[in-house]
Amino acid sequence: MKLTALLKTLGLMALASTPALAGTAPAPKNPIAPAPVDDDLGIVASIGYDSNYVWRGINYGQHWVRAGLNGGILLAGGAAEDGAGSTSLLWDVNYGSLAGDQDSFSPSLPAFVGVPTTSSFQRLSLGAAVSHDLGPVSISFGYSYIHNMGLLANGSGLNSIPGVTGGYGMNDIQQLTLGVSSNLGPVVLSSSANYDLVNGGWYFDLNAKSTIAVTDAISIVPHAGLGYGINYNAGFTQASRNLIGGGGVNGIFGGSAYTKGISGWTALNVGIDFPIKLNSRATLTPYVAFNLPMGPFQNLARSSTQPYAPGIGGGPATAFHSVAYYGVTLSVRF
Repeated sequence: MKLTALLKTLGLMALASTPALAGTAPAPKNPIAPAPVDDDLGIVASIGYDSNYVWRGINYGQHWVRAGLNGGILLAGGAAEDGAGSTSLLWDVNYGSLAGDQDSFSPSLPAFVGVPTTSSFQRLSLGAAVSHDLGPVSISFGYSYIHNMGLLANGSGLNSIPGVTGGYGMNDIQQLTLGVSSNLGPVVLSSSANYDLVNGGWYFDLNAKSTIAVTDAISIVPHAGLGYGINYNAGFTQASRNLIGGGGVNGIFGGSAYTKGISGWTALNVGIDFPIKLNSRATLTPYVAFNLPMGPFQNLARSSTQPYAPGIGGGPATAFHSVAYYGVTLSVRF
């Protein structure tokens, strides 16, 4: 009896442990690992330093410190669904300041004139654009607001001098931008057309870059950019444009006044970035670059030989001279 009972018990246990009879499917031989949770917010934060702040061919000054945020929000598509591509909202916020107020516009005048020989300058820019990625080509349309601050923006002290008509400084900039970019093998080409709604004038650029991988963490990225303006004035007021053009204070002391704006090639900018991937999210990017003013901008460099007023010299400084500069950016993706 005991042997018979033991055999019945073992039989029932075997039946219960059989997957088909127990009501559970057998485990796969090669189980698929669960997909990782995507915790990337699509936001990049950055801080950086530039030995010179060069923007659209103009050298605004030395020792520029900056910080920024940028990101993208997918609006439609993704992974080139049905060949239709994807549409995203791109945005960015950037702030920079000249450390030590070493601008490139202030004159070297005697103390009795009362004009500061250095001027502070800060810039806050906000931008948003809708970008459509078609695969080989991406197009975008956006708006940006640039708020200029500091003595350089409000007139560098010139407006407070008795007998000076005033109006010196910079306006804020509001621009519409139409951009396009394409990959041509290892080279990425991009171009944009920008119109200033506040100050008028167009600015166009053409840029090329290529990424050369050295290791899994280090790359070399040579790049070049070329600018072209049509009545472009970079936000400078009429009085400042006359001064920059060599017209002197009040624009009456000779020289060729920079009356409407720049029409023609502005500058060629070339450089090399050296991005270093610190980990999966952080990248350190040192760079070196050279800015070469062209055409009208090159002629404006001669305005530094024009006096602010007869007998006291000290015309505009080196904003339109060629300059070699360098910098570094630390960016972290969240």
